[in-house]
Amino acid sequence: MAEEIESMSKLISIDPGNKKCGLLLVDIISRNVIDARISTLEDFPDLISFWYENHIIEKIIIGNGTNCNFFKEKLKVKNLYNLVVVDESGSTMRARFRYWELWPPKYIFRFIPKELLFPPENLDPIVAMILLEDFLNTRLNWPNKVNIKIWP
Repeated sequence: MAEEIESMSKLISIDPGNKKCGLLLVDIISRNVIDARISTLEDFPDLISFWYENHIIEKIIIGNGTNCNFFKEKLKVKNLYNLVVVDESGSTMRARFRYWELWPPKYIFRFIPKELLFPPENLDPIVAMILLEDFLNTRLNWPNKVNIKIWP
């Protein structure tokens, strides 16, 4: 039974911002991204609650940058206390490179230095992934079928 619960355990990672945030739900055992979202500041607690209703969440990892305290307070209002605040220095720039590792450029774009390429997607969930990878000290897998969506 303990193995069954452990295999169902998940982590949430949040890249807090001024107007929006990136959120990531990851399976601890497989190290696979299950869901990735972008949310407004008003709606993100509802997404976290939704994930809590449908998964066994071990911890919530949150970056210590922009608006971190606002996010912590909003989660406390929802009675979500198992928070770990992590350093997010340089995570946005690193997310650009991580994006291209996950989804390498195609055609002629693959010959352009990655420093000159701007990912076509919003990077907030990728930043949340960087924060979680740093916390776990391991690389995560992002299956192709996981698309970044706007919540709700």
